[in-house]
Amino acid sequence: MHRRVLLLSLLIPLLANAQPDRLVPSSPVDAVALYVIPTDGIPEQFAAGVARSLTQEAGVWVKASLLMPSGVADPIPGTQQYAVEDYLAFGTTLAKRLQDAGPRTYFIVVTDRDINSRERNFRFQYSAHSPMARTSVLSLARLGASKDGKPASAELIGLRLQKMLMRIVGEMKLGWTRTTDPTDLMYAPIMSIDDIDRMSLTHTMKVRGVAK
Repeated sequence: MHRRVLLLSLLIPLLANAQPDRLVPSSPVDAVALYVIPTDGIPEQFAAGVARSLTQEAGVWVKASLLMPSGVADPIPGTQQYAVEDYLAFGTTLAKRLQDAGPRTYFIVVTDRDINSRERNFRFQYSAHSPMARTSVLSLARLGASKDGKPASAELIGLRLQKMLMRIVGEMKLGWTRTTDPTDLMYAPIMSIDDIDRMSLTHTMKVRGVAK
């Protein structure tokens, strides 16, 4: 836990300085496009850095909420993983109370806990999505996995986080589709940290959707 908090603190300046040359909206339009909701062990300052980075990267208004207790108390029986269904429900409920959110705002719940579906069709999940509820959950628990037998650096973890966040934004807000190209940002399925490291930050599909 202490190592995870330390890594998060190291990532904050990296996120704050990420991609400064990208388009940043000069003024909010209608409502927040994306809301980042920190919960469990995710600091508010970290979430604010994520929101700034996504605003620069995606060119849409992204806002972070205050730290919100998830209320997810118990792991899935027989595991140390927590149910994605509970986090999606938490985000959906909280969305109704967030300032500047509108009917088209998308919500990303960020947790430091390991997550999985109750069916446990996979060993774990990095993220899960509910398009109808306009909510995703992203777990940082496994983004610090070692690389080539060495501890992952803060820079590498930050890059992994950036990729996973932009995948959510791309698919859920910009209409990007998944691809089998292992170097593409929208590559699927992601089965290991090596898949994330292999992906670039670029979605190369010629046809891209318009922000929803």
